[in-house]
Parts: sequence; C-alpha cells; structure tokens
Amino acid sequence: MVFYFKFSGENTIPSIWNQGIGILTSISTTILKQQQNVVERGGDRKQLTLMTIASGVLGAYAVWKIKRHFWGENKKWSPSEVKLVPGGLPYFGHYFELSSDPIGFIKRCKAENGPVFILQINGKMIYVLTGPLIYEEMLKKRKLYSFSLGLESFLPMRRALKISYDHKYKGEQLERRDKNPVIYPIQHNFKADQISAFSERIQLGLNKVLEEQLKLEKGEKIIMPLWDILSTSISQISCLAFAGRNIAYNQELVVEMANFTRKLQKIGMVLMTFPDWIANLIIKRYLSVESQLDLIMDLIVPEMQKMRSGEISDDSEPTYISMVLNLPKADGQRRTPKEAAFYFRYIVMASIHTTTQYTSFALHELACRPALVAALRTEIESLDKKTPETIGEIRLMDSFLREVLRFNSHILGLHHKTTQDALLPSTGQIIPKDSLVLAALLDSHMNPEIMTETTNLESSTSPLNQFDAYRYMSAKQEYDDSNNMRSSTISHELLTFGMFSHACPGRYFAVNEIKYILAQFIIRYNITTQTGKRAEDFIFGGMSRFPPREPLVFEGR
Repeated sequence: MVFYFKFSGENTIPSIWNQGIGILTSISTTILKQQQNVVERGGDRKQLTLMTIASGVLGAYAVWKIKRHFWGENKKWSPSEVKLVPGGLPYFGHYFELSSDPIGFIKRCKAENGPVFILQINGKMIYVLTGPLIYEEMLKKRKLYSFSLGLESFLPMRRALKISYDHKYKGEQLERRDKNPVIYPIQHNFKADQISAFSERIQLGLNKVLEEQLKLEKGEKIIMPLWDILSTSISQISCLAFAGRNIAYNQELVVEMANFTRKLQKIGMVLMTFPDWIANLIIKRYLSVESQLDLIMDLIVPEMQKMRSGEISDDSEPTYISMVLNLPKADGQRRTPKEAAFYFRYIVMASIHTTTQYTSFALHELACRPALVAALRTEIESLDKKTPETIGEIRLMDSFLREVLRFNSHILGLHHKTTQDALLPSTGQIIPKDSLVLAALLDSHMNPEIMTETTNLESSTSPLNQFDAYRYMSAKQEYDDSNNMRSSTISHELLTFGMFSHACPGRYFAVNEIKYILAQFIIRYNITTQTGKRAEDFIFGGMSRFPPREPLVFEGR
C-alpha cells in the first residue's frame, strides 16, 4: 500500500487541515475495505487485529506528518496569522500538556504566543482566545462568531438527530425573521421575578425522586454515585416545569430524558475522538436517540393537540410546550403540534445536562467541607418555609454557588465557530472562516488582572486558585443593581453562563433549582467522601471538566 499526499487550493490553516483530514479519511477507508476483504476470505482475528493496529499507527503518522509539514516550528508566520503552539504528540497534539497543568500550560502559551493561539487536540485545530478577547470579541460580535455552530462540535444535537431521526422527521426550517422557538420563550418567561411560577413543581419533582430512590433512615448509610440520582431528579423537575403535570409523571419519559442527555454527551465524545465515518457508525449502531425522540413525539404531540383544540387549558400552569405552541412564526402562522413538540429535545438537553453537572460539582465540594455544610444547614433550618425562593436568598448559599460556577468551569469552553474571517483589532490577527474558537475560561477565572472586582471584595481573602465558599459574601446582591455579583449574574468575571446575546436564558431557573436541590440534600443527609478528600475531576479532551466519578457516602439524618 502506497499513499501519495498532494495538497491544493487555499494555503490557509483550515483549508490545508481539512485536506489533510480528507487524506486521512481516504487512508482509513482503504484499510477498512482491506479488512472487509480479509473477513470475506475468512481471515483470522489475529490478522484483523494487526490491520486495525496498522490503521491506527498509519493514521496518527499521517496527521503528524501533515502538522509537521505545514505548522512546523520552522514555519514563518505572517503578522496576521495566529500561531500554532509548538510541540505536541502525533494526533493527540497538546492534549496531555493541557490536561496535566491547564492553568500553567495556558499561561505559557500566552507568554510565548500572545492572547490568541492555536492548539491541536485529538486531530482538531482550535483557536483559543484569552482574557479580554473572550468578551470583547467572541461573545460580543455575534455576526462573526456563532455559538450554535460551535456547540455542535461539543454537544452535536443536529448531527445526532440527522443520524438517528432524519428518516422519520426532520422538523421545520426556521426563517430568518422567526423568533427562536427555544430561546425566546425562555428569555421572556423564566426571568428572575417569574421563577416563583415553577416553585411548587421544583419541590414536587425533587421530593418524589428522593422519596422513591434515596429514602434513608437516621444513621442508615449508602455509597452511591451522584450522576444517576441527580440527573433523574433534574429530569423529573424539567418534565414538570417544561411539559406539565399531565405527562410529567410518566416514568418512562423521566428516565429516557435523562438517558437522552447522557447519550448526547457520549456522542460528543465520540465525534471529538474518531474520524467522522467511524463516529457515524458508532452513533448509528450504539448511541442512537431514536427511541427517546419517539417518546417525546408520542407523549407531547397529543398533549399539544388537546391544547390547540381547547380540550385542556394551556394557561392553567405555565409550561414551555404551551409557550412554544402559541409562539407565532414570522408570517403570523402558528406551528403545528408536531413542529412545536420537536423543539422539546433542545429544552431537555439544556435543562438537564449542565444543571446536573454543576449540582454534582457543588455536592463534591460540600462532601469534603463539614464546617461549610454545618453553616449552610443552620441557615436553611432557620427558615420558616423552605422553598426555592427563600433558599435562593441565603447569602452564603449564593456565594458558595457562584464560587462553584467560577472555580469548576471548563478549561476551554463557550464553543464558537467563525462565520467569516474575523479580524482581532487589538492584535491585527485574523481567525479564518469556519474555525473552531474556544475561550480559556478557567484561565480567565483565575486571573487577578481580569477578576479585579472579585479580588477587591472584602470577603475575597483567598487566592483565586483556591476554592472559597465565602468569597462573595460581601458582594452586592440586589437584582436591580447592574453591578451585583449574584450567582446568576453575567459579567466578564463569571463567564460560565456566557455574556451579551450569548448569555444562558435559563440561568435564573437553573440557579434556583440547584440551590433548592443542595438545600434538600444538606437537610436530609450527611454527605462525605470515602477518603475525606475531594476526588479528582474527569477531564475529557484536555478541554472539558466533568465532576468526579467517585461515589459519595450518604447517611440519613
């Protein structure tokens, strides 16, 4: 087998890289065909294994040669080009350097290459923005940087749907003038002063799951992982708040919506790890979301049909499905129940995955800090009524949660993609069209030059690289104060929820929900780690941080 590499067309990084990946795909396809021939000839498993190893070695070598040829350390960079960070391993690139010391590595990259640079991670070229470039460029200039396109590289909803469901239903094509049927209803109905409409359902949903799945007698202990119980609890709350009580107690719906988010997370990992053709095969065979989408349509479409016909009132309780059903298109027409129901998939993903992740982070932080738990428990138990609203006003709870959101942010996140060549005025460099651009979130949250308001707080006495639940105790709290530092506030000093038009519209609901869940866990259980120390986070791709996988110890109170 002999392969000749020939490059043509534009001599830009994305263009050449795409050609290189195309060559790698051709190599992989050729080897796959040879493997199929071996099978047809009755070849043994040893021969197949050797060919598989050969394909991996050859693929990694091809990518490495492409990188070394076009982005080698001896390359002469023009002033307008963003530099590739030198070093790295075949295929993995800078994965291990970034994973082992994310803060130190990003600092070195900035010192040697400036505030914007390119990293190679698992075969992908990633433009990294640091410091003010994150919020002055990427988050502010929405016409140049698309969050929806960038997010597809990490949580590929469209890709998963296309592979799993296009043969059944593709959904409507939005017109340019249409109000976004996912974002618009959340922006206008889930504001800080509107969350009380969902308070009872938050309480009902959590209580139902904890009574059924984690009811412990006083002194009774159990060791269990967090993710399953949290994702089920949050799925139950989401179904009640967004779909309504008529269908929210369908346990198959609750379980499958939690599974839906897990599958999408795994699909993202597969797409980041394997070439597209291999990823497509894995997704279609092992990670299809067809059954979950069938369930959404089977349950929600009839409910919407009853709303449309007047058989049930769509204003008896506010739900997302009633909001999207009544949201007119740009031409004044209303969506069909089938069109409207299909958007529920996005709400499921947005409301379960991230909320589960940060609630889990918070509980792992609490499990190794008994004094903090005792202080929070005293505050909670002093309340006459323990509702999401009253718990949401506990200053220590809010300070703690904001610190969780700051300290446990992704290493690189806020995935965006350039829709055209993007000039960075402060450096004169250009990020080419269709480039994947990420923000160095953790670096920004640990940088005193960026976090000036935070470091100047009277209560902020610990270094930024240390977790301090009391850091924001002296911060302003009023919702009507643009300078407040509540856990739901968006600013360049807390980028977890984004900023400007890119800000998460459901953050007020999520923050109240997380606080209430934490309060109930604190009241019901003594929670500790098995070692007495906080477990290590799970880092994927050198970029994304996920909560520890270590189970926690729950003791009934």
